[in-house]
Amino acid sequence: MEDNAIVALYFARSEQAIRETGKKYGAYLNTIAENILHRHEDAEEAVNDTYLAAWNTIPPTRPRVLRHFLSRIVRNQSFTRYSYLTAAKRSAETDILLSEIEDCLPDGRQNPAQRMEQREITRNINAFLGSLSREEQGIFAARYFYAVPLEQIAETYGNSVRQIQYRLQKMRSSLRKRLEQEGIAV
Repeated sequence: MEDNAIVALYFARSEQAIRETGKKYGAYLNTIAENILHRHEDAEEAVNDTYLAAWNTIPPTRPRVLRHFLSRIVRNQSFTRYSYLTAAKRSAETDILLSEIEDCLPDGRQNPAQRMEQREITRNINAFLGSLSREEQGIFAARYFYAVPLEQIAETYGNSVRQIQYRLQKMRSSLRKRLEQEGIAV
């Protein structure tokens, strides 16, 4: 089923929307969640929470690209679940992933008065990503948006793990430098 038809089902408040979303994007969403959570049961829970969030968000929101809309939700749901599950313990792979990127990003402030600054940060990050080659964009997104393991990224792009680590470090450094040049405290 086409995305427009699935979104129309959400707007019609038809439960068929959830079933069609699951058919078309279930495996994709589950892969993202498992890359972050590393447990099938937790990933399933995050995916189910994603379906509920989509149901509660559409309408009024009309996503431009349903796949990207859902992947953002599942990613957020997975990191929320990860934080809950690891309040007393740590998962090395996800901790490493988060620590890699946190050094070049400002802290995530929840204060509504800082929304303008957050928009500026988002604009700058998007501009940075737009300046990268397609391959670099793919590597960066695979690692920091989809939480793909380094070994899998290396295999996909025909590089060694060490080369991927170096390329990611170089991109993080460039991002940090760009944000600092724009006056954004990192």
